[in-house]
Amino acid sequence: MTNSTTRPKSFPMPLWLQGIVEALAAAFISAAIIVVPLAIMWLTGAFAEMPLGNAGAIGAYTWLSSYGVPLEFFNLDTEEVMGTWWFIPLGLLLLWLWLAHRTGARLAKASQLKNLWQPTLGAIAAFTFFVWGTITLVDMESVIINTTVATIIPGGVFCIGYAWGVLSYFRRPLTQAIAERVDGFSDAARNFNHYLWALLRAAVIALAGGWAIASIVLTVQIGIHWAEVTDVYQRLDAGVVGGLVVTLLQILVLPNVAAWTMSYLTGAGFDIGNTTVSPAGTLEGPLPALPIFAAVPTEQSLQAHWWLLLLLGLAGVLAGWWFFDEGENHLEDFVIAKIPNHPTAITVAVLATGTTIGLVAGVLCLAVMLVSGGSWAIGALSVIGAPALTTAALFAAHIGIGSAIGYALAPLRGGALYYRQTVPED
Repeated sequence: MTNSTTRPKSFPMPLWLQGIVEALAAAFISAAIIVVPLAIMWLTGAFAEMPLGNAGAIGAYTWLSSYGVPLEFFNLDTEEVMGTWWFIPLGLLLLWLWLAHRTGARLAKASQLKNLWQPTLGAIAAFTFFVWGTITLVDMESVIINTTVATIIPGGVFCIGYAWGVLSYFRRPLTQAIAERVDGFSDAARNFNHYLWALLRAAVIALAGGWAIASIVLTVQIGIHWAEVTDVYQRLDAGVVGGLVVTLLQILVLPNVAAWTMSYLTGAGFDIGNTTVSPAGTLEGPLPALPIFAAVPTEQSLQAHWWLLLLLGLAGVLAGWWFFDEGENHLEDFVIAKIPNHPTAITVAVLATGTTIGLVAGVLCLAVMLVSGGSWAIGALSVIGAPALTTAALFAAHIGIGSAIGYALAPLRGGALYYRQTVPED
């Protein structure tokens, strides 16, 4: 007789239930990132004698607005709408997308492509229910919110991040399937698809390069005005907890300020309420009491700082250089085949390449500027951010010129002059 123990049988969690658990985890974590600091501030008396219910409502509305939900502030005395708050801290938005990405990747790992719909439906339904429940439970008479819009927008952000996570996990089989599909196309269609994909990546490189350059300029500007920044901290006298919250808030809006700095480098500038900042000068007005705004330049002039307008061209040079190395510029092949004179054909091809990269980069820049700005609903702060269309147009021009230069210089690295090659025979 042997003394043996039998392990109880374990049953795997259904996929739909896994989706619910993972989505709710992402929702609770994101809500805690907002609510916990506000709860600490309430406990330490930062909100004076505000009732706990109102403090919780502020946390809920802050969480919703971080996803891009517009909030209308209602004046109970005049019974009029004071303004609309719509502002997305890009640092928080990236964090929300990462949490959704994590959810999608974990559920994709636990599933197969054929049954991925089960956890996906569970996750989307659970997250949507969490958002709807939050909207239903909180209520402040001074804040008006559209329940349908407030439910759809966070759900849309979650779906984008979720899809990103799923596609990242299944990227190999999906890439193979797409490659097999493209291989079945005609030569012209296949070349066109390769060209579009390379063009999009070049535009992303240009945008990332421009954002990096703007971030460096912003860092230098903060360093130069560090004394003014610390002075604002001292004037706020927010205490340890309040100072920490102010610092975290500034970190979360740093990507927004970097985007506005990129607009500044295009020449379009940006607005913070009645304050307009551009390389040509600054029209000063009252600024929010955030220490980072103490670094806003006030004494610049176009005559002395014209060189700032050349910096974004470096991002274009990088994009054009990379695009040449990628070897997928079939637009150039088309131009060379159509124009008999080779120098003329190369000139037209280089200009066309710079134009196309600049246009696509301008569209991406437009999306960034639309998301990075918004309204703080209070008086003059109803407009904050960069003029999106003007910035996108100027950014496209900067990147287009830089890309043409980079694409023209790239072949000259090895000493062999690419532009002296003869036109290939038909």
